[in-house]
Amino acid sequence: MLTFVALTGGPGGGKTTLIEELQRDPAWRERVLALPEAIWVAGRTGISPQEPTFQRLMVETQFALEEAISRSLDPDDRRLVLCHRGSLDPLAYWLDRGWKEDEFFTFTHTTQEQHYTRYAAVLHLVTAADGAMEHYRRWPDAHRPELPSDAARLDRLLKAAWSGHPHYQRLDNMGKDWKAKAQAARKILENYLKEI
Repeated sequence: MLTFVALTGGPGGGKTTLIEELQRDPAWRERVLALPEAIWVAGRTGISPQEPTFQRLMVETQFALEEAISRSLDPDDRRLVLCHRGSLDPLAYWLDRGWKEDEFFTFTHTTQEQHYTRYAAVLHLVTAADGAMEHYRRWPDAHRPELPSDAARLDRLLKAAWSGHPHYQRLDNMGKDWKAKAQAARKILENYLKEI
């Protein structure tokens, strides 16, 4: 059975950078696979992120990406599958719009437990807007429009969504530069690779 790890966290936490670094590193590239962020598919449909339907589409797109790789690979494949955001991340964006949590699960025909059981672990890379403000970049320097305050708020909502997962781990920015944060993430991932 494949081992999925959800990478979550507010904008500018290092999810993309971590995946790119692991894929370039000869010691890691044969040990991990990466699924793209569902927004790259859902965002091109023409459905507005202001509509509840968009968050349901995000959930369904994430499910489809995970199921496609599960059907494509040998079940005994021993690589970690890193998901650039997990299927419960849309809940944070739902809550950010002021909609009720229970309505999210009703509207998406899911339960929190269904989302949690999809992932062996959830690795939360805290946004740079919380504790490393000097490294937070937004448009046009980076592909993110969120103000630092928006990024920090989304990060808190993502923590609320995922922190009940039995293998939730949060990497903050306090006293760390990117190198130290990335090294801590690698150590966590290494532990899951040993269990495969």
